[in-house]
Amino acid sequence: MNANDNLKLIRARYQAVNAHDFERFQSFYGDSIVWYDPGLRRPIKGPRAVGQRLRTLTTAVPDLKWKLDKLFGQGQHVCAQFTFTGTQKGDLTNSRGEIIAASGKTIRIQAVGVYTISRGKIVDSRIYMDLSSLLALGRPG
Repeated sequence: MNANDNLKLIRARYQAVNAHDFERFQSFYGDSIVWYDPGLRRPIKGPRAVGQRLRTLTTAVPDLKWKLDKLFGQGQHVCAQFTFTGTQKGDLTNSRGEIIAASGKTIRIQAVGVYTISRGKIVDSRIYMDLSSLLALGRPG
């Protein structure tokens, strides 16, 4: 695959997220995928774990959307700036394993995903975001 094909793959991944199409989302990941995410206690591995991550997020945030703001890449590396939005109607767990109880609050978090693609599959996913707005959900106000 070339760099343009890799950009198309990532665009399709975001479409699958917004459709809450878990099977399609999971299909973009290679068997060796490692997903790093500041909302997790440790990286997760394998397509099933990645699919479960999306299921967990959409259970807590049923109207979850990831708006793709910018996308660029070179070779096998792709970078996406996106905005995570939705309403927290279920519990979330932070990276320390603490529960952030359902708040009914709107979430709007800007984030960056950096992906490595090999043979048409994502094999490394690193999500970067400021978690302070997510952690604020658990605070009164």
